[in-house]
Amino acid sequence: MLQNDAVRNLQFDSEIRVAQQNNTEPRVYDGPISITSQPTTSPERIPLPLPVSTIGGSLATHRSFSIPMTGFDFLTELPSVHIEQTFELNESLTSVSSENRYTVRSPLGDAIYSASESSTSRNRLLCGAGRPFQMHILDKTHQEAILLRKPLALGAFCCHPVNLEVWIPPGNLLGRIVNSPAFLKPEYFIQDGVTGEPTFCIEGPENSGFCCFCLPKESFFKIHSGGDLRASIDHKWIAGKSQYTTNVYFSDTKLSAKDRALILGAAFLMEYMYFQTRLCLLFISYEHSYESNSRIKVLNESHCVRHFY
Repeated sequence: MLQNDAVRNLQFDSEIRVAQQNNTEPRVYDGPISITSQPTTSPERIPLPLPVSTIGGSLATHRSFSIPMTGFDFLTELPSVHIEQTFELNESLTSVSSENRYTVRSPLGDAIYSASESSTSRNRLLCGAGRPFQMHILDKTHQEAILLRKPLALGAFCCHPVNLEVWIPPGNLLGRIVNSPAFLKPEYFIQDGVTGEPTFCIEGPENSGFCCFCLPKESFFKIHSGGDLRASIDHKWIAGKSQYTTNVYFSDTKLSAKDRALILGAAFLMEYMYFQTRLCLLFISYEHSYESNSRIKVLNESHCVRHFY
């Protein structure tokens, strides 16, 4: 009898399941479709903001809010930044230097940016520190915040016009750092990207403008505007890290993020022009003949000389 009850319950459950089957078709959205944003390529992509928690008001209230920061906005209100180079092992074993990589840190040692050079091995071998390159500076969101572009610039006694362009995404020229040929001391001008007017003047040490290689290991550059010191760049040995670092100090606390980004680009240019470990020299040999006057013969090969700190 129990077996018959079990069979009847099983048949009853089967009838309920069959009765609950729904044969209706699924609903498909047939409303209007509108495109809210156009597809863009990666170079034109607008960087996404990074929420940074800050404290507002007095510390007793413990009120906090988030400010979206991205790109060169991380330089705002920083008293200084420090550029540290990452050295490669193969660079000391070969005659061709590798692409430079840097880390830009805050005064507390936090990594703000990571910078990586993009150049060809031929230019690094033949042109040395005067090689053309692009420096990609990435922020904490791993997005490109600043792009530095330096064209080829080679000449005698460093009196050639050297310039570096500072770009920000999505393809806006922020400004230029232009070299002013001088014999007594290095001199550069920071120009606005829109107007082309000089906004800052960079002056190097005295009696060092005749040759880029005459600067001491620890040098100091002054950045002023209107007779007032606005910032400074120096190159010093850090004993705790056993390496030289290029330091940027913002003396004027009212500097905008744009001005700070241009000064940071100038610091990278000083790093390549005066503080690089690999320098390329073009040797000139003189041949004297009794039948003719003295003539100059430029060697076809470029000899790279390595200087160790």
